[in-house]
Amino acid sequence: MNDMISKETKVWDNYWKRGELHSCISASDKENQKEVNDFWLRIYDEFPDGLTFLDIGTGNGLLPSLAVTCANEKEYGWEIHGVDLADINPVRDVPGSKELLDQINFQGRIAAEDLPFESEYFDVVTSQYAIEYSDISRSIVEISRVLKKGGSFCAVLHSYNSIVVSQNNDNANEAKYLLDSYIFANCRELLSRILSGKFSNTEIQAHVDQYVENLVQLSQSYVSQNDLNIIPIMQNSLMEILKLSQKYHPQQVLEMVDNARLRLKAQRELLLDLVGSALDEVKIENLLGELKGLGFEKIKAQEFSIGEKNVILGYYIQLQKQ
Repeated sequence: MNDMISKETKVWDNYWKRGELHSCISASDKENQKEVNDFWLRIYDEFPDGLTFLDIGTGNGLLPSLAVTCANEKEYGWEIHGVDLADINPVRDVPGSKELLDQINFQGRIAAEDLPFESEYFDVVTSQYAIEYSDISRSIVEISRVLKKGGSFCAVLHSYNSIVVSQNNDNANEAKYLLDSYIFANCRELLSRILSGKFSNTEIQAHVDQYVENLVQLSQSYVSQNDLNIIPIMQNSLMEILKLSQKYHPQQVLEMVDNARLRLKAQRELLLDLVGSALDEVKIENLLGELKGLGFEKIKAQEFSIGEKNVILGYYIQLQKQ
């Protein structure tokens, strides 16, 4: 398992420590999260009392928390587990959710390809935007091993034609544009001048005006002006750092700029990880074929879409182990 702890895994460590419940950093996902939750609640509603559940790539436990909600409403005694390759601690990191998340058995640093459970232990295995990040051929063998005969495997997968992948690819391109630009060095240079005390207020204001103009030009010169996301966010962040220059020690202020760039670089790595995990039609069909070879019967295999416009968020599969 240690061989699987990569640079990207450590980026995910930091991401989950921020308390996020899901990993799809798209406007559509945030606006429609209730509909996504309701989709999973309907799935959980199909299962009877006394079952064992495992969520793979659980992050901060979105799916297990929905399972707990369903179980509590029905007064069911479900045993619920969540594992992730990242170093997760949802009870600590998700504010205001301790009572709910305490009902889940979380384990971090667990690879989907090497699950630490007895064979045929679980009745239900779930995954949302997770197993496609792993060596999926090995992961589904493990899923088959730990799943009881008659058990269910339910998963939402990243697909190439989903808005999640499209938007995150756009965001990754925006991040690269900013990282390749002069703006961070420009901000650092301006702050150094302000903090040096060697320039008059008039000279400082002229430098600030030029800096703001540079920010505007940076946005205007981007290849696509539609649905900009990261560029305006980072512009606001750099302006806020500028405003803090009178309140903090000079070295701290300069470190804020460096940290902003590092955070953007880490975010881009997450976005590329997400886009790279997406499955096309051929890969999905191959996956379904491998699952059939492991003794799974296909119950559902369809695009996962929400809203009146049927916005595609991924691909949903539900299978039963024979």
